Amino acid sequence: MKNSIKIGNRGECIARAYLLSKDYEIIETNYFFKTSTGRKLGEIDIIAKKNNVYSFVEVKSSAYKIGKNPFFDLKKRVHCRKAEKIVFVAKNWLYFKKIENVKWQIDVISVLFSEKNHELCHLENVFEDKTF
Repeated sequence: MKNSIKIGNRGECIARAYLLSKDYEIIETNYFFKTSTGRKLGEIDIIAKKNNVYSFVEVKSSAYKIGKNPFFDLKKRVHCRKAEKIVFVAKNWLYFKKIENVKWQIDVISVLFSEKNHELCHLENVFEDKTF
């Protein structure tokens, strides 16, 4: 397994534990929206719910590298095309689950690993509230 996949999996596990500690209910993880032929059109790392608001969470994980700036702009890590894809997949998830008239949002959680620990940053509602 590639190191980047291991880091990503570890980051998602930490993000889930963090959300649970903040009273979120984890609804689904690693949801892939696929066509009838099986072609993947997008993924959402974590779908969670708190106070009747659904959060579609994108998790970004990376290892701290000596000489690199450990601080990064989370919104830049989820570029416009990726954000559009998350919104598209979120709307389709709500549609296929027959969930209507609910508030939902897109969140980004970043996990930065150093040698012995990690740092987590959670940006809630990166895009405006929407009702589906």
